[in-house]
Amino acid sequence: MNKAWAVAKVNFKKTTWVAYLVAAICAVAMIADMILDACLNNQSDSSVSPYSMFYLVCVLAPILIASVNYSKLMNLGVKKKTYFWGAAINYVVFAAAVAAIGTLEYYIVDLPYAQKETGNKLLSIIGVFGWDSSFVSAFFSQFAFLLLIESVLHTLTFMQTKWYGWAADILIVAVISVFTPIAVLRQVEAFFFEMIIFSAPVLQVFICLSLAVLFYATNLFYLKKRI
Repeated sequence: MNKAWAVAKVNFKKTTWVAYLVAAICAVAMIADMILDACLNNQSDSSVSPYSMFYLVCVLAPILIASVNYSKLMNLGVKKKTYFWGAAINYVVFAAAVAAIGTLEYYIVDLPYAQKETGNKLLSIIGVFGWDSSFVSAFFSQFAFLLLIESVLHTLTFMQTKWYGWAADILIVAVISVFTPIAVLRQVEAFFFEMIIFSAPVLQVFICLSLAVLFYATNLFYLKKRI
C-alpha cells in the first residue's frame, strides 16, 4: 500500500497539473463573467455554477494518468499492479474532493444565491440531476458518478495502444449510432442513463460504484498486454 500511495503522489503532480489548471481557469472565467454581468446589471435567467468546471479534473486526469504517466512510471521501474492500485487511489481522492467541493458550494453558495431576488438561478449538476435530497445524498451521488466516469475514461484511454482499444471505440460509436435513432433501443439507452443518474440515491450510488469497480478491474487484463 505504501508503494501504491507513492505512485498516487506522483500521479497527483505529474501532468495532472494540466487538469487542475484547465478547471481553475474555467471556474475563474465563469466567476469573472458573473461579476461583470452583476456590475453591468446584465442578469440572465440562469448561469452554470462555477464549481461544475471542477468536473474537468475527473475527465482530464484519468486520460493523462493512463496515457502519459503510465510510461513514465514504468521507466522508473514501478510494477504494473502497483500502478493499478496507485491510480485507483488517485481516482477515489479526485472524486471525493470534487464531490465535497461541489456539495459545499451548492448548499453554501448556490442555494442562498438562488433564493435572493436576483432573477438569476445558478444551474448546478446536483440540482439538475436531482441529487439534492440531502447533503449526504448530494455528496455520494456525485462521488459514485465521478468515480464511474474516471474508471471508464482510464480504461478506454489505457486500451488505445492495442487493437481492442480501437474496437471498443468503434463499438461505442456504433451502439450510439444504432440505439439513438431507433425508438425501442433508445429506451434501453435512456434506461441506462436513468439508472446511473436519476434513480433513487442508494440505487444510483450502488450501480455507479459497481460499474466503476467492474470497468477498472478490467485493467488488470490490459496491464498484462501493455509493455
